[in-house]
Amino acid sequence: MADNVYLYFGNDEYLVGLNSRKKVDQLCPEAEQSLSLEVVDGTAGKIDDAVAAIDQCLAGFRTVGLFGGKKVVWFREVSFLKNAVIMKNADVKRLLGELSKDLKAGLAEDQFLILSAPGIDKRSSFYKALKDVAELSEYAIPERDYEARPVALKRAITLFKREGYVIDGAAADAFIDKTGFETRQIMNEVEKLVLYKGDEKSIALADVQIITSSSGEAIAWDFTDAVAERRLGEAIRIFRQLLFQKQTAIGLIIQIESMFQNMLRFREYIDAGWLRMNGNRIQWANDQEIDDYFSEMSDDPRKMHWFRASKLAGQAVPYTSRALAARKRLVVDTHELMISEGSIPHDLMFETLLAKLCTPRQRRR
Repeated sequence: MADNVYLYFGNDEYLVGLNSRKKVDQLCPEAEQSLSLEVVDGTAGKIDDAVAAIDQCLAGFRTVGLFGGKKVVWFREVSFLKNAVIMKNADVKRLLGELSKDLKAGLAEDQFLILSAPGIDKRSSFYKALKDVAELSEYAIPERDYEARPVALKRAITLFKREGYVIDGAAADAFIDKTGFETRQIMNEVEKLVLYKGDEKSIALADVQIITSSSGEAIAWDFTDAVAERRLGEAIRIFRQLLFQKQTAIGLIIQIESMFQNMLRFREYIDAGWLRMNGNRIQWANDQEIDDYFSEMSDDPRKMHWFRASKLAGQAVPYTSRALAARKRLVVDTHELMISEGSIPHDLMFETLLAKLCTPRQRRR
């Protein structure tokens, strides 16, 4: 393995960018960068852009630095390494082959290549070549929520602790609910809370609710929560905010459909005696029948993070299975109407749906 080729990659783009920048500054201090550093933009959505970027990268370390001496090439944000269409192009494959060949032959002692990418196809010949010659650093947020949430939660608690602050469990859960799992958002919101609290080193739920901003993902959770809890005014307000942020009614109705499907599942588990609410948390029964049933499922609900699972179960409790099934059917019918009916605006259809879904519960006499 060479000691002058480095690959930083993964879907945690903040940590990829942060650590690749640290390596660049380590190899080429700021005072030397005007003469010894060449930055190649790897952002490419088209084949021609990818070809031009690879060609520039090759030329970068094939030419010596100004006045000789050290040459550092930073091939930055190489977005096409996970794009199947671009990676299959003959010119792209040829140029990446040349790059691999040069790297395997070895760079000069005073030449360095740093690649940073939001992702890379690990089956590709280029990745396999890099494994042989480069120092690899992957920064990835797990794709499944129940795996990503504990990672994000631990990261947030660690960041608060590093600043000398303690955050209680409920506040930490609410914090991640608002920020989502992306590291940049978490760090920004940690900084805001630290500035807000000042010398008071304990962070409570009320602090999070006052200061922490919701990410786009968290706003979508706020929206589904408002619908599930029949808060019509808030549901319509957030719906309009999401439309302003370029979300689509079709995309949002799919989220509502999924939410009611999950609520129906949890209602059925409650009815079967498989789980029960213990305060604000759920408890699963210990039973072989349950183990056998969930072992056949690809998304075992017991693996869902306790906070999200408890919230779904708590939201399902006020409904009957029949009521949830009827609401799900209403959402599906509206979704189908949106696709087939072109004369009625989607936002109007959606707000009519919200009014029906958020009808207050009838009090029993």
